[in-house]
Amino acid sequence: MRPGQHFTSYISYKLRIITIILFCAGSQAFAQTVTLTGKVTDEKTGKPLPFANVFINNSTIGTNADENGNYRLGNLAIGNLELVVSFLGYETVKQTLRFEQPGMKSVLIKLREGQQLQGVTIFAKKNKKREKNLKIIARELLGNTKFSKLCRIVNPEVLRISEGDDGHLSAQTTAPLIIENNALGYRIHQDLDDFDYYEGKVYYGGTTRFELLTPKDSLQKKQWRANQKVAYKGSLKHLLASIVADSLQENGFKVYQAIPDSLRFSKTIRSSNGLNQISNHLHNRIEQTPGFKLVRPGELPTERLVVSMTQLEIFYMNKPGRSPYSDMPHAYSQITMPQGYIVITPQGWVVMPMGFEIAGDLGNDRFSTLLPADWKRDD
Repeated sequence: MRPGQHFTSYISYKLRIITIILFCAGSQAFAQTVTLTGKVTDEKTGKPLPFANVFINNSTIGTNADENGNYRLGNLAIGNLELVVSFLGYETVKQTLRFEQPGMKSVLIKLREGQQLQGVTIFAKKNKKREKNLKIIARELLGNTKFSKLCRIVNPEVLRISEGDDGHLSAQTTAPLIIENNALGYRIHQDLDDFDYYEGKVYYGGTTRFELLTPKDSLQKKQWRANQKVAYKGSLKHLLASIVADSLQENGFKVYQAIPDSLRFSKTIRSSNGLNQISNHLHNRIEQTPGFKLVRPGELPTERLVVSMTQLEIFYMNKPGRSPYSDMPHAYSQITMPQGYIVITPQGWVVMPMGFEIAGDLGNDRFSTLLPADWKRDD
């Protein structure tokens, strides 16, 4: 045996072990995803609906059915997803799916032909009242940020607008409203089930599909990515990911829990966790809470529970704003969880909202700064 031969053999053996380990790890990671297939058909006739839109709500994950109505969505994470299927002239279907095991899954979708809109008034392009209302709707949907000037509504004609005697401005869409966000690089398809604007407050709901725009060059691509990072900072997704990672302070957040009446035993906040306190005129109301105290494991590896039986009050320290506390002039929000918890992914995607409510700065998200739920940080 020549010197070094045994050593070479040993290295080769180790490489084989590493290769096997990497292969198994890769196979395991691949095996943790779901491939969803199915068919979209007319509920009455059973005929396929070719090229129907099939997508995961609030994400860039989507496809079109083929000419026979068949669709396929791959690499879906296990856990909860909201599947949305739409087809022109048919009622949009939303279906919550829960995948607890990886592998191939099949879901057949039957769509019902939509009702013909009754009493719809066609407005002339220069109808002053409609143009005024369109400006209000555009402002409320796009927001008032430095990015909103780079956004536009492509097809305002699909908006059916009405004004009530009570002062409410309402709107619905007869087809998806298309919003081009040239600040973040998305084309957004928004079905407005309801839009209500009254005395400066807005409520709207519906399904949202994000489509990636094609950048004109590498410079625009880099700018879009940079703007996306700006939009992410201080967002709900940023907050929830920071809670899971127990990195609230590092990411500029301070989170406080409301103290139940039964535990308010003094006129000042007594913190048991050693975190900084704040003084305020509402003595003994809230106590600072670290992220790890709010998180519980979910039923699946892809899930986390954010738990709080009392209201959360959030300050984003990197952004000035109004709050009820004179010594905390930072962006302020409140989160209430009626069921005591919500279910999210470690990246901050809310998969089971459980009716949670957001007020304040985090409740001001609009389409100019809205990122899809599947958006990922560089790390």
